[in-house]
Formats: sequence, C-alpha cells, structure tokens
Amino acid sequence: MGSRVNVSGAPSWRASLHGGHSAAYCDHARSPLRDILDAAVERGLCLFGVTEHAPRTEPERLYDEERAMGWTVETLAALFSAYAREVNALKEEYAGRIVILKGFEAEVVPEASWEEMALRWKQNLGFDYIVGSVHYVAGYIIDYKPEYFRLAVEAAGGMEPAAVRYFQAVAEMAERLRPEVVGHFDLIRKQFSSDESLYTPRVSRAALEALEAVRDAGCILDINTGGYRKGLGRPYPAPFLVRAAADMGLRACLGDDSHASDEVAWQFEDAREYLLRCGMRKVTLLWPDKAGLDRRDIPLD
Repeated sequence: MGSRVNVSGAPSWRASLHGGHSAAYCDHARSPLRDILDAAVERGLCLFGVTEHAPRTEPERLYDEERAMGWTVETLAALFSAYAREVNALKEEYAGRIVILKGFEAEVVPEASWEEMALRWKQNLGFDYIVGSVHYVAGYIIDYKPEYFRLAVEAAGGMEPAAVRYFQAVAEMAERLRPEVVGHFDLIRKQFSSDESLYTPRVSRAALEALEAVRDAGCILDINTGGYRKGLGRPYPAPFLVRAAADMGLRACLGDDSHASDEVAWQFEDAREYLLRCGMRKVTLLWPDKAGLDRRDIPLD
C-alpha cells in the first residue's frame, strides 16, 4: 500500500469515503478508530470518511457474536450515539493533518421504516453524509454466514432471482434515500464463483437499471477496494458497470471499507489503475466548506 504522509491537507485522489468501521462499535472490526485514522494520515490520505454501520433495531437481526457478548439493540443504539460523539472530537483533534468526515452506513432494514430512521439519525446526530448500502435480500443478510444467504436464495426463488432482487433493492434505496454515496454496488458478487456466473443477461439488466437509479438520484458510486480483500481480483463494482457509469457521467469515489488499521487505503493504487482502465478519469470528494459539503472532482491522472 505504501506509506506517504499527507502534509498539505489539499484535495487529492487519495481519499476514502467509505471506511472506518472500528472495534469499539462494530463486532467484526479489529482496530480502534484512532488507529484507523492514524493509518489514514500515515498513508497520505487527504480525507477520510468514517462510516460506521447504522444500528439494527430488530432483535432478530443481531449477529450471533453480538448475542454472545450480551449486546442488545439498545446496546447498538448507545454505541452509535457514542460513535457520533467520538468522531466529533476526533475531527477537531486531527484538523491540519487530515480532513475527517462523519458518516454512517445505512441499511434497508427494518423494511417499514429504514428510510425515516436513516434521515432522523443524520439530522439528530449531526452526520455529514450517508453511505447507502444493501446487505439484505428477501429479509435475509447475504454476506454474514452461508446459511443466511441460502435462506435468501430460497426466499427469492433461486440464485438469479436473488441477484435481481438485490439490484432492485439497490435501485430502491438510491431512489428513496438519495444517499451521498452508494456503497459496494455489487456486494452480492461475494456469493458467486465469478462475474460470469453472476451477470446473466437478466441480472446485468437489473444492475444497469440500478446504476441508472444511482445516477438519477445524484449519488456517488463507491469503488470499494474490499473486493480485493475478499479475493475477487477487483473492487466493487464489476468492470462493465464502471465503464457504464463513466458513460453515464456518474461520479465515483474510492472507499477502503476498512475494519482495521491495516486495511486503510487497501490497494488504492490498483484501484486507481482499475478506474482508468474502465474509462473513469476522476474521483469525487465530499469536501467541507462553510455551506456544508462541496463536491470536488479530482483527476486521477
């Protein structure tokens, strides 16, 4: 990954708008938030968006590991408020070394109120922006344990219908929530043996329709290097989708989806080359100014 210290604070392409899941607030993260931010400074990022998961509010959606630790939905809510307070303090502490944005990763559950809840959290806890993501299909989480993905596939009526429903959920999330960033656009790829096995003609159409929804909602597409860590050989999303996004004029950003300090800026140089090969010549940052967040386009070359 390299080790370059950011000293100017000026905007550059080396920035992450989707990262910073940390051990105090996320059961499957490994590093304290301060260690993650120190790594972002050390690796020369000009800006780092901290985007912890929004709390799940239904007891049946608690992870097995959370239950084992004695966590409840009330625990998740309290931790989320504590997270918001800590980021406020760290933004001031790190000023002059790196720009920190205070964000969170929203979800599409609970089905009846996810949109209202996300907007309320943003306003009441003073978040700068939202990363909108989809981890659920037919009510089942798809990237936690294989048995849950099997339930999603069964409920959807097969692998291909599950993938179609996933991209339909992404489109609906973008249209309704209009988050500043859409996270790991084709996350469901983790459950398929290859891009070719996922992207049948029917699924490809659903994915392109979701991409159009992201564009129409004015969202920024997360080029998420977690895909490299998961052994996909590429970031999320797939090359044909990045090329389509470039043709649509859709804006993109880099995100490391870091859950530990050693994952910060993960393979960003490779992701830069990936974007250039797919026809993306720039990334977009959310940059703070007096009026809020300004969108700044930064050339990759």
